[in-house]
Amino acid sequence: MPLVNAMDAADLTLSFVTPDGSRLTRDLKPGEVRLSTRGAQGDEAVALAPGSAAEARDLGSAVMTLARELKAQAVRIAASGHGAALAASALGAAWRDARYRRGAGTPTALFVEGFGEAERQRVQGLGAGLDFARELTSAPANVLNPVTLAREARTLERLGLDVDVWDGDDVTARGMNLLAAVAAGSATGPRLIRVTLPARGEVKTVVALVGKGITFDTGGYSIKPAAGMNGMKNDMGGAAAVLGAMRALGELRGLMPQGVEVRAYVAAAENMVGPHAMRPGDIYRAANGLHVEVTNTDAEGRLVLADTLTVACEEGATEVVDLATLTGVKVSALGADIAGLFSSDAALTARLKAAAQDAGEYVWELPLHQPYLQSYQKGTIADLKNSDMQPAGASIKAALFLQQFVTRPWVHLDIAGNATREDVATGWGVGTLVEYVLNR
Repeated sequence: MPLVNAMDAADLTLSFVTPDGSRLTRDLKPGEVRLSTRGAQGDEAVALAPGSAAEARDLGSAVMTLARELKAQAVRIAASGHGAALAASALGAAWRDARYRRGAGTPTALFVEGFGEAERQRVQGLGAGLDFARELTSAPANVLNPVTLAREARTLERLGLDVDVWDGDDVTARGMNLLAAVAAGSATGPRLIRVTLPARGEVKTVVALVGKGITFDTGGYSIKPAAGMNGMKNDMGGAAAVLGAMRALGELRGLMPQGVEVRAYVAAAENMVGPHAMRPGDIYRAANGLHVEVTNTDAEGRLVLADTLTVACEEGATEVVDLATLTGVKVSALGADIAGLFSSDAALTARLKAAAQDAGEYVWELPLHQPYLQSYQKGTIADLKNSDMQPAGASIKAALFLQQFVTRPWVHLDIAGNATREDVATGWGVGTLVEYVLNR
């Protein structure tokens, strides 16, 4: 959906009104859009002027829902005090993956009045990152695998980002045996993708963004039921978010804080069944030297993240943020709108929470309750096992497992359920990461 800076004629125009007791404005609620007139020259809709960025985001979503119903190809929105939030939300709400549909039609054009050029560029940059993340998440597993995900990451080089890809031999040579084990059942093997946005001037801070990139998750030999396996092409939502954030930051590099280098690390693998696939009871040496017993092959995300977090820290990250569709019980606890946040550093937590609020995304901090780790240390001949097979507290225990592989200030965002909504990819996390970096 293009965001344009002028529009001669609109199929749908949204104006802001003051409640006057008339039928048109009676009971009109903040964030609600109401169709007022229809005509050959275009349709008209009204809403209350947004009093906050949150109301503006609700309006952006609502007006694009109406535009879709009316098949409007050009939408004009009157000026308000929250044009950036409204435009960003409208762009996001308009997105649909049309790559696999015939006759998908022309994308709707959007014009927001009173919208400054700097604001427009920032919204467009963020929109480019969101679209990239959503296309990656939406792609089927026969199109997107670790090899093709690495190929997509290389497209960021045109924005001046540096992209390095390690294949199976490189992964093994680096001691990333957990990542290699998860990928062992797949014909494509693993990939470790590193994307770097160089700092402006002398490097003072290195921010590492780590994403889980399981391009399809069968559960391995701890195989999922048919209903649970459907949608597992989306198990790389964390990888999509960090790559989408890098795309946006590449577009907005002129706004980057001085001295901040950003590195994205994506652990890419397919968790499949095959003659070389890992089995329950197998033990592997992780990149940091700890030995891990695989008690549940469907708890694979924490394995690939463990090695990748180790590498990010060893390569000099100042602070680390990882995103992963990690635990189903996170959805039971917080639903699909709110991500679970776990952190080892209060200052980093505060910045991430502020960034999420600015982006209109929601996080809730959960505790790293250390006694829970004991269940991953008991009943094994290794240093750790990857699951105790008990759902109670599973999101906390998974985060505690990851913490054993981190030596820097760190935040873990469990985004299970956030990566899609009603089977449409959301790009959740791109906005939070971009705000976090730009406002650092």
